[in-house]
Amino acid sequence: MSINPRDYDLEELRKMARKRGGQTNGGGDSEADIGLGSMGSGEEEPTGPTGGSFREGLYRELLPLEAGSGETTKPYLKELPEHYAGENLIFEWLEFLLLHAGYQGATEALDYYESVGWITEAVEADLGDYLLGIDDQSANDGNDLDVDDHMLSLVYVAKLASMA
Repeated sequence: MSINPRDYDLEELRKMARKRGGQTNGGGDSEADIGLGSMGSGEEEPTGPTGGSFREGLYRELLPLEAGSGETTKPYLKELPEHYAGENLIFEWLEFLLLHAGYQGATEALDYYESVGWITEAVEADLGDYLLGIDDQSANDGNDLDVDDHMLSLVYVAKLASMA
């Protein structure tokens, strides 16, 4: 069974190739020789939506934003972008929070993000106003956000900060 390299993270493929390449017996550089022909039982699982691989993906997404901005002082998001792409991203983020934690959980998350310095008090108030305008019947009231949810929120904060 062959694999589709598009289904895997590029860094993961390189790591597998280096790992397998160091164990070759001088036979060449074919796909089978470097470990791309099949996944062995001792190798890592492909990148998925849960676990360490998901977190690594979030970290990889944050690194270029941090390196490119030059300023990483708190609060990270001092004002919301005032253009269509920014508003679209705001609604995407708030919908994510609503779907995972409901209205109460989303407002508590925004309060928490303000308390740790990710957003300003004014941004929290503006986001709260946006929340009032979103009517989401499929919200999961009473659910708590986990570490990965908060990390994804930080990615949204960083993207919005880069747009402002």
